[in-house]
Amino acid sequence: MPKTYATLVELFELSTREFAANDYLGSKKDGHWSWLSYREVQTLVDQARGGLTALGVGPGDRVALVSDNRVEWVVIAFATLTLGASIVPMYEEQLAEEWAFILADCGAKVVVASRAAIYEKLLEEQKAIPTLQHVLGMELPASDASSYAGLLARGKAAPAPARSVEPTDIAGYIYTSGTTGNPKGVK
Repeated sequence: MPKTYATLVELFELSTREFAANDYLGSKKDGHWSWLSYREVQTLVDQARGGLTALGVGPGDRVALVSDNRVEWVVIAFATLTLGASIVPMYEEQLAEEWAFILADCGAKVVVASRAAIYEKLLEEQKAIPTLQHVLGMELPASDASSYAGLLARGKAAPAPARSVEPTDIAGYIYTSGTTGNPKGVK
């Protein structure tokens, strides 16, 4: 009999329980794949959730991502959703002014950048966006407090429980690329 779920959080929790030892997310490096199990991803999500909580993220907040497809994207997304907050994904190829418009329009509290060059551009844009309190970088050194590794370390030291979410809660804000004007968003 198929399992039922009403939210993405329920689907994630059900999957991590049911398939804990199974491969879930893979990364290719130097022509070889390495895999993380559902259990390992759940651990990363738990740590990221604690880290986001330490940054003040809670229900109704927005956490933006400027990233390609990667493990960290999934971890940040589910950590955000399990806090009752919303994800706001953006393309790496977008212009910095489009990122700034989206961040201001959705009222993002945190943005996570995949690459160092994107991180630097977002830091510049942060000054003009009152709601944007934190800019994090996935590829920053672990010793940097604004790094993805630093976020996980904060969360490991101060775990935060997953929140219950409702099917009517907003999971994310998706924006157009903005080719004919400012990007337009839907929730």
